[in-house]
Amino acid sequence: MDFAILGPVHVTDAGRPVRLAAKPRAVLSVLLLHPDAIVSRDRLIASVWDEPPRSALANLQNYVSVLRRAGIEVERQGPGYRLRPEPDRLDLLAFDAAVRRARLESARGDLAKAHRLFARALSLWRGRPAEDVPLAGVVNARITELEERRESARLGWIDVRLRFGLYDELVGELTPLVETAPLSERLWHRLMVALHRAGRRAEALEAYRRARSVLVAELGVEPGQELRALHEAILNDAPVEPPVLSGPIPPDGASTGWSAGCGEASAQGTAAGGASPAGERPPGVPRQAGAAAQAETERRERAWQGVCLLPADIADFVGRETETRDMIAALRRLPERGGTAPVIVAVSGPPGVGKSTLAVHAAHLVRDHYPDGQLFVRLGGASPSPRDPADLLAELLRALGVDTAVMPASTEEQAAMYRARLADRAVLVVLDDAAGEAQVAPLIPGTPRSAVVVTCRGPLPTLPGAVALTLDVPPPEDARHLLAGVAGADRVESDPESAEAILRACGRLPLALRIAGARLVTRPAWPLAEFARRLTDTSACLNELHSGPLDVRTTFAMSYATLSAPAGRAFRLLGSVAADSVAAWAVGALAGTTAHDVDRALEELAAAGLITASDVDAAAQPRYRMHDLLRSFASELFAAEEDDERREALRRVAAEARDRVTGAARELPLAFAPPPPGVPARTPPSPWDGAWLSAERGLLVAVVVAAARAGLVTASAGLAHALAPFLIVRGYHEDAVSMLDVAIGAAAAAGDDPNETRLRLVRADAEVDRRRAHTVAAEFRRLLERCERADDLHSSAYALLGVASTLEDDLGSALTAATQAAGLFLVLGDTHGLLNAWSEVSAIQLYLGRYDDAAMICRRALPLAEGESMVHRACFLRTLGIACFETGRIEEAVGHYHLSLDLSRELRWHDGERMALRRLAEAEGALGRFDRAARMLAECTEMFARAGDVRGEALSVYAMGEVCRWRGNERAALDHFTACDALLSPRSEHVWSARTREQIARSRAALGL
Repeated sequence: MDFAILGPVHVTDAGRPVRLAAKPRAVLSVLLLHPDAIVSRDRLIASVWDEPPRSALANLQNYVSVLRRAGIEVERQGPGYRLRPEPDRLDLLAFDAAVRRARLESARGDLAKAHRLFARALSLWRGRPAEDVPLAGVVNARITELEERRESARLGWIDVRLRFGLYDELVGELTPLVETAPLSERLWHRLMVALHRAGRRAEALEAYRRARSVLVAELGVEPGQELRALHEAILNDAPVEPPVLSGPIPPDGASTGWSAGCGEASAQGTAAGGASPAGERPPGVPRQAGAAAQAETERRERAWQGVCLLPADIADFVGRETETRDMIAALRRLPERGGTAPVIVAVSGPPGVGKSTLAVHAAHLVRDHYPDGQLFVRLGGASPSPRDPADLLAELLRALGVDTAVMPASTEEQAAMYRARLADRAVLVVLDDAAGEAQVAPLIPGTPRSAVVVTCRGPLPTLPGAVALTLDVPPPEDARHLLAGVAGADRVESDPESAEAILRACGRLPLALRIAGARLVTRPAWPLAEFARRLTDTSACLNELHSGPLDVRTTFAMSYATLSAPAGRAFRLLGSVAADSVAAWAVGALAGTTAHDVDRALEELAAAGLITASDVDAAAQPRYRMHDLLRSFASELFAAEEDDERREALRRVAAEARDRVTGAARELPLAFAPPPPGVPARTPPSPWDGAWLSAERGLLVAVVVAAARAGLVTASAGLAHALAPFLIVRGYHEDAVSMLDVAIGAAAAAGDDPNETRLRLVRADAEVDRRRAHTVAAEFRRLLERCERADDLHSSAYALLGVASTLEDDLGSALTAATQAAGLFLVLGDTHGLLNAWSEVSAIQLYLGRYDDAAMICRRALPLAEGESMVHRACFLRTLGIACFETGRIEEAVGHYHLSLDLSRELRWHDGERMALRRLAEAEGALGRFDRAARMLAECTEMFARAGDVRGEALSVYAMGEVCRWRGNERAALDHFTACDALLSPRSEHVWSARTREQIARSRAALGL
């Protein structure tokens, strides 16, 4: 298998192109961009989707399966995947190898060989990497890195050819290059050398003039020393030697990632900065100050000038490349023409995310831009008593050389003196851990040559003109580098699975990872697996995350201690459910008030960096998110509340959620069980209902689980009963089963037989819906016996219908049981139960070949489903279409299939959509529209494969076999029927397996085989 990523993505097998759908191509592209490296599932998801769907993980696994079926050997490595192409089978690896050898040959003096190798390497580039594959924005950094490696190689090739004497050739190549990259002094330098060595001295001098003009106009800087020296040599007609090979010989690997010190800076900084000229009386000094005080002030001024009092930078700081680049760009920006305001960069983010470390790192990198000094002061915003601006100004003024004896008393006068000291000077001021704009405002310099970096836990929206930079946790790969940087790369690589578990447990929070690494360092014999086991115990995770003065819980507690009583209560309530995000209605329900009433508390939490409020869901609701470790801390606080208060909060949110779900699921079936008492009446649906259910899915499941674990059986069972149909119809079977298991366990522990029975019926039906009826056959029989013993006729009807759905090898008995259940539902007045029974009856009749009977049931059921369940209506339309198709009324069948397909898409019932599309394609083929049928079946096969529905995929292949036969291509038909047989399980699909074998026999007979 050969791969090409340096341009449009190409995959060939023995010279033949391998065709892949869009998303599998995207997954392959990410793996090819990181060859022979483990790419975590999180990184793959973030690379393929800018806004990952809830089903992203399942989709990713399906796409990997598609790649493997295509013969692409994707390895599973712990929590990620790896592709190991041979070096000569991937253009990226071949490029790297050729460049490495070219640089080695150049260093050895073999310019001819280096020339050929560079030429070969650069010929592999056909455009931008993966340019024809839509990838998420997070991949841009990797693509940019590869393009920079290409440009470095191009420069190396230019240097080789300069030493080789190919001057005229290079002039023609370099001239357009400097036009497209006019700020590259390296390219101008090579062009000037080539022109001069080619005897075109005047043109070389003109090139320098143009280069200088561009650099001064665009950046306000003169050319660098190398370019100026070359210009002077050309002016003096001195010998100009070609440059040595640019760029180092590439190493086997590059280190990128995150610094071991990305937690909040702990050094207690003082202030430093610029000064007034010696000999002047400092502005703002009272005239009555004595001569001694004046002299002392002037001495202090001279002492501090140009001194850097920033905390020490971290020597191996890695990661945060984008954020660092953005900060440096802002801090090095020259004042715009006529501009009078200093640059302000506000870095915000949750506790422990590494704001202070990043600020100090960036400040060190721009020291040369602020030669008059760099000030640093901690503002104590995360403490219950943030520092007063007057105290901060006094500290800064002392660092600026002002004697206490001449310092003004009022804050306003101190601020005026502070601004006067910094006037017209280039001083960088780092204000760490701000409490808010009011604390920061007096500390802002008054002139544009100085700049300010502010770190704060929440945003500072009213700070005028500030460049806002919000930090989140690092991506998975960089977080792994951070842990390895502290604990040791060999230690982490020795047990990658446990290392990944540690990363997950720490939520990739830099402070937590730094502590985890420090603990591993102090215990070198401690297995990673043991530490990972301790951290994955969520009830004790925070106990493990402390080392010396660093403690995650203490860091969180400092922020919590600053909250008002309402905000503190809202924070504790957010720890009651293990949900990724919440909307305001849920917080209001937990608090026993309205969403409007908790707005101010949520705003305060966002300002404290304890939640983020930047997302809006598909239902147009703002969503509030909290880091996993913060939620663990909030959960501890919630658990410390009185039992009654905790239970009432969960009871309130479960009741509110049940009412909202019942209202939002009005187009869906009811659960496969008798409804519990007190279910609200159904009302007409709203177009926002589906979006709301999708947005709240994670929270709703979490509420069921939290209520069940708190012993609130009725509340958890009621919400689970209301929510299960949505989860099943939308294909979230794992969510449905895990949620129901917890609720069933709570009901069983409480001895609540009615709720336990209902929930077990719903759970068994979820398994039937995902084609696992054989796994719950015994469960339905046990439930039927249980219901009959309890004399529960209503639940017995559902259990009997469940038994019917599992009798796939005895269709006669199945029809009898389903018909009997339908009669019970009719007597009980349970419309949804009756629709379920008729759906089963009509399906069995189809299998038995009683098409007219099936059609009669469907026509009887459709008016009833119209006002009750659109999912049932879509199902009956599809069944009616099948009955028409099998009796030769194909055009009528097409009409029913179209209605079923449109309704399924409107409901986002993906399983129904796939089945209707397959049947419609089959009918189109029967009508002779072979090309349309083939296209639809190809789409259908991919849809089933993505969903992991092997049965649906097999039946789509079966339908393709029929289309091939109608087309007269019996050999292709045999291939498709054989492929279908390989996909089907004879145990669970004996009807379709038997049909498929009949078709194989028919094809073989027709072909004389």
